[in-house]
Amino acid sequence: MNKLRIIPKLEVKNSNLIKGLQYEGLRKIGNPVEYANRYYEEGADQINIIDIVSSLYSRDNLYEIIDKITENIFIPICVGGGIQSIEHIVKLLNCGADRVIINSAALRNSEFLKEVANIFGNQFISVSIEAKKINNEYFCMMDHGRENSNIKVAEWIKHLTKNNVGEIIINSVDNDGMECGYDFSLFDQMSEDTKCPIVISGGAGNISHFLEAAKLKLISGLCASTIFHFNKLKVVDLKQGLKKNKIEIVE
Repeated sequence: MNKLRIIPKLEVKNSNLIKGLQYEGLRKIGNPVEYANRYYEEGADQINIIDIVSSLYSRDNLYEIIDKITENIFIPICVGGGIQSIEHIVKLLNCGADRVIINSAALRNSEFLKEVANIFGNQFISVSIEAKKINNEYFCMMDHGRENSNIKVAEWIKHLTKNNVGEIIINSVDNDGMECGYDFSLFDQMSEDTKCPIVISGGAGNISHFLEAAKLKLISGLCASTIFHFNKLKVVDLKQGLKKNKIEIVE
């Protein structure tokens, strides 16, 4: 079993940290820089930052946020949201991002992943899957869950594995913000020969949800937002709870 990483997720709209339910009903939470610093001090292993507007205007705000976050934080900072060009990636790198998270652009043009990998290396790429259950099948959604790509999650995971992407982040749109637990039927879409690191996200509401997810063989990271943002569980307490249950974590 991999040593688990604990990864808070910050969703950003303009200059604000926001959160919703099932990618809808977004509300302001606070300053993303302050929350990132808090999670770093609590022992987070990585922080994922998603720009959910990803317009040209909001990108300038995002660059400024990343620049401020990386001044005093020395864990991997992974950034996504509307990434469609090498130029955008270079700007994020220059602001201090360690890795980029790509979703919609890859679904629309899988050659984009190869282009990014050829320039920066596979380890620099995290591919986010925004999975939604439709008629008892899981599909990959685009544009922050608004549009169906009509590509099935299981097929997309196989494709990404063949292309050796650095990491796959599987997000449950249905469980997002609901605090009902991770969607384990969604994670059944992974095959045993999936070799790249897998991070799961969406639905964690208490420590038992993390403990249950930690039993999955292929998982290398547990990502969450609501439970951390609203102080229902601190990163440091989660890591202590995992250790008490003999689950190996990144120290």
